[in-house]
Amino acid sequence: MKEVLIDFDNKSPADLNKNINIAAFLSENDEVEYKFMEGIEGIWKPIQDFSKSNICTWKPTKPGKYMIMVQGKSNNCKNAYDYLGRSEYEIVENSNIINKVEIDKNKISIGEKLPIKVISNEELVLYRFWINGEKDWEVLRDYSTENEFVFTATKSGNIEILIETKRVDSERNVDDFTTVKFEVTELEKVEITNFVCLTQNMLINEELIFKVEANYEKSRPLLYKFLKVNKEGKVVCIQDFSSKSIVTFKEKIAGEYKLLCQVRDMFSTKSFDDRAVIIYNVNPYNDIKIRSFKSDIKSPQASGTEINLVSLVDGGRELLYRYIIEGPVSEDSGYIRRNECIWEPREEGKYKITLKVKDISFSGDHEDMASIQYEIYNKGEKPVRIVDIKCDKGRRCIINEPVNIKVKTEGGIKPLYKFTIYKNGIEKERLEYGTNNWVNFIPTEPGEYEVDIKVKDEFSSKTYDASTSLFIQAKDYVAADIDYILLSSKETYLVGDIINIETIVKNTKYVLTKFVTKINGYEVESTGFIGEKSIKIKPKCPGKYTFTIYAKNIKSTEEYDSKKEVSIYVHEVVSVNSTKLQLSSNSLKIGEEITFEAISKGGKEVCYEFYIMINGEWILAQGYSRKNYYTFIPFKAGEYRVLVLDKSFHKDVPYEDYDTIEFEVSDCEI
Repeated sequence: MKEVLIDFDNKSPADLNKNINIAAFLSENDEVEYKFMEGIEGIWKPIQDFSKSNICTWKPTKPGKYMIMVQGKSNNCKNAYDYLGRSEYEIVENSNIINKVEIDKNKISIGEKLPIKVISNEELVLYRFWINGEKDWEVLRDYSTENEFVFTATKSGNIEILIETKRVDSERNVDDFTTVKFEVTELEKVEITNFVCLTQNMLINEELIFKVEANYEKSRPLLYKFLKVNKEGKVVCIQDFSSKSIVTFKEKIAGEYKLLCQVRDMFSTKSFDDRAVIIYNVNPYNDIKIRSFKSDIKSPQASGTEINLVSLVDGGRELLYRYIIEGPVSEDSGYIRRNECIWEPREEGKYKITLKVKDISFSGDHEDMASIQYEIYNKGEKPVRIVDIKCDKGRRCIINEPVNIKVKTEGGIKPLYKFTIYKNGIEKERLEYGTNNWVNFIPTEPGEYEVDIKVKDEFSSKTYDASTSLFIQAKDYVAADIDYILLSSKETYLVGDIINIETIVKNTKYVLTKFVTKINGYEVESTGFIGEKSIKIKPKCPGKYTFTIYAKNIKSTEEYDSKKEVSIYVHEVVSVNSTKLQLSSNSLKIGEEITFEAISKGGKEVCYEFYIMINGEWILAQGYSRKNYYTFIPFKAGEYRVLVLDKSFHKDVPYEDYDTIEFEVSDCEI
């Protein structure tokens, strides 16, 4: 008897009332007719009588263990059949394990999580989750007793999830299955709409402020990263991805720079969603401009008279002055550091006096210049001249308080004095020529006042013989100036050490100070403006501590009058998928360490990245690393949020899964 090979489209055991296709095959070429039969409990029934079709459909009517037999008969067969094959097959009672599958919604966005919950009619059941991937079905989680899976959307499109179940004691691979479908939509397009510099004077060693604006869905967190590129092409990261859209820093070297801003939705699957570049120039100092250049006594004057050439120049960092005198006798002072020059002409005639000014770092001839004409004669008495001017309030004063200005002169017979007071080029007061060499005036509003002083001899026919101007800044308060910052004298600061910071300012009674503490560049505490001039800090973690102290008069309307900054390094004493974040402690207080541990399933060589929200701003706390925990020390009471993103090390994606946790920190003494 020759053999018939039998095959089934479903492996045994199979569910009752399910159609099963049976195929018969020969090991040799022959024209054969096939007959299919089922046998159970010793009773045989035909499934399909002899025919040339080697495939038949079998629908069993009751569960049990069957024997399937196939007979084959060739054309020249003299017996009932000359081919035979047998195979055992089990049919089991058909019962659905899965009752239903629950999902919250049918449409989500990238970055959202969708809980998938399977409701079963039985208790001891195993569940397996698949996703219809790009090439084939990919397992999300292998068989476990967990009937819920949280899906994290990392790409857009129509998603199909396959849920397979089986009983714990089942010998089958799958007892029941179903699918669920939903849509993942793209995130709203993020676009940078504005990228500006808020600093007017772009100078070295001065704070530069840049701001980025972008349109995006307000309910989703947006992160900004700033990269600086110098003229040599060197790239420096100013700020890693953070929710801060304003960045500040200083440049130490003048020149042209580029600032690149990358912006992305926190849950975007891209490295960044948009970017913009701003080109800026940093100057070594403000433009040099000669505000005034005059002599202390008016032309003409007699030969041998000492004439003081006085200049008032704005801008620059370290100014140099050059006085060039052209006339019967020429002179050149060369570049000097003084803004005054004494000229004592010996020859009569007409002279041209030129002032050239430049910064010491400038390689050219000059950056600004001005000239005056002067005439010298050989006869006459020594004219009156201004020797000194004294102001009891100095160059700064308070509005509604009297200011006394006194003038000292020499020469002449009977000097007369004229005082004119200007504000913003507009005359406010005038005291005509008189014998009083002093004047009192009361500034009534803040601003810069110019006191123009003219002196002449009573017998002089000139409008004036000598003149000068005094500039006084009037405010409604005394500006607070920080003189010193005192720090306890230690070579090394350790975690737990007390750090005393004290500010020395004048006019202490009317001065407010603000202490801002940063750890590794991140602001962790701000006192706001207070009356105290010192603070104590007990660091709970190592790093670079930067203390910025702001001072302002209590009447000041400015953000601050002055500021100073000091930094120290605190050293450590002792080294201290469903994704879930866990807290290390239920006692969450200011100054106490809080550790967040991330636990996940799946993946390979999983890396973790932590973000923390402080004062409503997301800050990158820990870049991707194999460390699955993060320790944070809060310095303020209130509500906080921590986010962990995780991914396999080898995958070039921003993240594969995430989880967030919210907590509240209670107040206590530090």
